[in-house]
Amino acid sequence: MKKYLVLLLVILLIGTFAACGGSDTDTPPLPAPGSSGPLEPAEATTLPEELPESEVADFTIVTDLPVINLINHDLSGSDLLEAVTFRTLLGAEIAAVTIISDHEELEHENAFIYVDAWAIELYYIARRHETAVESVIRAFEEDVEEEWFFPDSHLVVNDIRASADHQMALLVVTEELTNGEVLVLLYLAQNVPGSNDVVVLDILLHPQIWEEYDEEALRELSHHIGLDLRTYISEFLF
Repeated sequence: MKKYLVLLLVILLIGTFAACGGSDTDTPPLPAPGSSGPLEPAEATTLPEELPESEVADFTIVTDLPVINLINHDLSGSDLLEAVTFRTLLGAEIAAVTIISDHEELEHENAFIYVDAWAIELYYIARRHETAVESVIRAFEEDVEEEWFFPDSHLVVNDIRASADHQMALLVVTEELTNGEVLVLLYLAQNVPGSNDVVVLDILLHPQIWEEYDEEALRELSHHIGLDLRTYISEFLF
């Protein structure tokens, strides 16, 4: 898996992309369902009783997240995205989730899906018996514990955006490397209605190798999720 090894190659190529001017990032904002993009920060709210304060002591929860949906998208007619069945660790079907069709690598296992689409990586993780807010925190903490981040890089961990009931959540983390390059990580989670399951989608974006195809794929994925995810990478594109 190339989660960060890709950057060794990128350092050699970055001058070429800078000279070419990168992709066109002036595309009008996507009118995603139920969202006009990131909202103005709201005041942090009191955590619900079922979520102990100790579990989120290092995070501020801002309940301004519009309705998002990570499952069962209608992909009819799409040339960029496709649906795959996501299952629990024991093999029970959870829902259909969306991946990028043109990928270099695909790992599809129970409770885990990995898609390497070069400038965009998708990680689906199945969790249970916790809120979406708890799930994005666990996903981030596990990445830290497993040393997915470079030890000498600088992390900016934003507030968690969540729905009022904590059944949907988004955590944005940026990692600045010592050479000045930036990676953008989006941790999204949704409690699956009528079950104890939580679907976590970890999206890793590589701005320094961004191309028009990546822009279109993220634009379409944003449309189905209901939130313009391109907003979180646009400032880092050439």
